[in-house]
Amino acid sequence: MGEGPVIGFGVMGLLVAGIAWLWNRVSLDELSYERLLSQQRAFIGEEVGLTVALTNKKPVPLGRVEVEDEVPDALVLRDAPVITSVLPNSQVLRHSTSMAWYERIRWDYRFTCSHRGYYRIGPSRMESGDLFGFFSSQKTQTGDDYLLVYPRVVPLPELGLPAVRPLGETGGGLRLFQDPSRPYGVRDYQPGDPLNTVDWKASARMQGLQVRTYEPSSTTTIVVTLVVETSEQPWGGYSSANLERVVTVGASVASHAAEQRYSLGLFANGAHILADRPMNIPPTRSPEQLTIILEALATINPMAIGPVAPQLAEHSRRLPIGATLAIVTAVMPPELAEVIGGLKVRGFRAMVLYVGDGPSPSLPEAIVVHNLRAHLDTLEAADEFGPR
Repeated sequence: MGEGPVIGFGVMGLLVAGIAWLWNRVSLDELSYERLLSQQRAFIGEEVGLTVALTNKKPVPLGRVEVEDEVPDALVLRDAPVITSVLPNSQVLRHSTSMAWYERIRWDYRFTCSHRGYYRIGPSRMESGDLFGFFSSQKTQTGDDYLLVYPRVVPLPELGLPAVRPLGETGGGLRLFQDPSRPYGVRDYQPGDPLNTVDWKASARMQGLQVRTYEPSSTTTIVVTLVVETSEQPWGGYSSANLERVVTVGASVASHAAEQRYSLGLFANGAHILADRPMNIPPTRSPEQLTIILEALATINPMAIGPVAPQLAEHSRRLPIGATLAIVTAVMPPELAEVIGGLKVRGFRAMVLYVGDGPSPSLPEAIVVHNLRAHLDTLEAADEFGPR
């Protein structure tokens, strides 16, 4: 107690330690990390902007701030400080800086979407401490961003399908019906006319039952059917390359059908990444139908939910008679070939778009089979599409 310098140094040490402890306690307060994507949806090969910003909203400077953000490795960041992540299929975007009070720092990056899917960016982890480096604090920010990458869409002639009637003769799917949006006039009531078509005002005016008539319209129903299995045996695993070919061809056919204003639907024995049942999107001519189908194909799970043959046989019972089924597959087990052969007997038209490794499957003559493997190999060799 009699040594003044010792007491002085002790008090100074305690004071510095106390300040450092308090500084560390408030270092992560009012410190925010923001992430902004230039768009929420993109196609394979498209560039997307990523902006991250760090803001210190308090009157306390920070000598060291480190931020780590989990980013899927399918998003190829350019000129970014990324390191390998301990998580599978992930990388870490890392920033280290110092900050003055009330300072905002921003970084801009661009990345290329290399693979279809539904990707989560985040969570982020922040670390800071006192100016002396005695203490440190960490915080995890759970606010995540999501990006949906659509499958690639290729013009059908480039896939090896004919430019004229690429889906074959779809006349069997043509159904005439009266379009309520196109009124034509009225006529006398006839037995069997639906009561909801009776025009009561016209009936009162003409002193007899009158029914509304409409101009006839027509529609062609195309159901894109994807076979998720890439191996004929359940224990054979799956081929990611063949699965991507199936998805790409399915998306391309769906895009063509939407351009032709066909009634478009989707069926697949694979599930959405957040679901546990086969994909089933009923056919419709809605303008949003193609977007819905592309979103489904972007997230399709590589593992099939049971064999496709019995599921397709059951699903076809709920389709309109005359619909055309565009079946995209990399395998052709005997059970599936039998179901496809029976579709024509039940009033449907079927065509097979084969993307497998072997020769074209043997099917009845009434079933059109397009072997697209050679054309897909050519596109992949030219780096036009395919998994990267």
